[in-house]
Amino acid sequence: MDEKFKILQLIKQLNNATKAYDEGHPVMSDKEWDELYFQLKQFEENTGIIYPDSPTQNIYFEKISALKKVKHNHPMLSLDKTKNAADIEDFVLGNKWMAMFKMDGLTCSLIYINGKLERAETRGNGDIGEDITHNAHVINNIPQFINTSEEQLVIDGEIICPLNVFHQFKDEYKNPRNFAAGSIRLLDAKECANRNLSFVAWDLIQGYNNINIFTQRLNQLDLLGFTTVPRVSDIDTIENAIEILDNMEEHKFYPIDGYVFRFEDQKYYNSLGATAHHFNGAKAYKFYDETYSTRLKYIDWTMGRTGILTPVAVFDPIDIDGSTVERASLHNVSVMRETLGNCAYFGEPLEIYKANQIIPQIA
Repeated sequence: MDEKFKILQLIKQLNNATKAYDEGHPVMSDKEWDELYFQLKQFEENTGIIYPDSPTQNIYFEKISALKKVKHNHPMLSLDKTKNAADIEDFVLGNKWMAMFKMDGLTCSLIYINGKLERAETRGNGDIGEDITHNAHVINNIPQFINTSEEQLVIDGEIICPLNVFHQFKDEYKNPRNFAAGSIRLLDAKECANRNLSFVAWDLIQGYNNINIFTQRLNQLDLLGFTTVPRVSDIDTIENAIEILDNMEEHKFYPIDGYVFRFEDQKYYNSLGATAHHFNGAKAYKFYDETYSTRLKYIDWTMGRTGILTPVAVFDPIDIDGSTVERASLHNVSVMRETLGNCAYFGEPLEIYKANQIIPQIA
């Protein structure tokens, strides 16, 4: 049996037994619990993998007063996107590629120094994010220690709310992405721990530079104890890759909004460089336009070239694909009433998207 799986299985078994004991209906003897505990401890020592909810660890719930801004040690850019599979065919033409889920959560970067988790930070604007280390320490599938000879590892991935967890919060939050984004930014780590978030790794930014094939780099993260993004490689056509991804069992658990197609050769990927918005070595195949939550501030009326007044919704600024958006045209009075109702008000909840990834619109 895979050692990482065995560790997770033992943690779950021991924690469930502890919970049952505390509730007055034990499911195993003290001797049985101790035997499993020492098995777990031995597995942790052998692998160097330690998860925060392991009964071998004392969990410390940190409470902070504010989230600190941090400058990333690498650009955390967005992805070029399309809703046309033919564009993906043209993009990968003649090169070896792989495909993976595009996770629908909050992008986060983890930094390990000599095998210990030292910092976790949100993507923010791609250059500056927020320090969420206090909450990363209580997310059950983020290893706190890993067995590696690499002095520094930088791993990018997604903080998500699994679909089976979101079910109990669906009346309070519009979607799993909003729930995950709000929960990981909580100031109280104990409250964050109760949200049962997960981290899914989808890129090894720094470390193991001897491994050049991207899929193999993700495989290395598997060995270190990380949950990595569902993926396929060595598929003959884009159509077949999409079909395989569509039928993966993981759709039942992971919130996703598309698939990412990326070149396998890491050196070739790096050689393609990036724009100010996205890296050139990968492209996202999107299912639909993402929406972002905000609140209305007021309606601004602008005069067009034809002399007709046009209503424009002004709302709390939001970041969409690396750009700050705070205005969206309502086109005319009829559209405004249809979109906002007959009596728009300050603080009215809005959902914003970029039509064709370009023009801000109210959903």
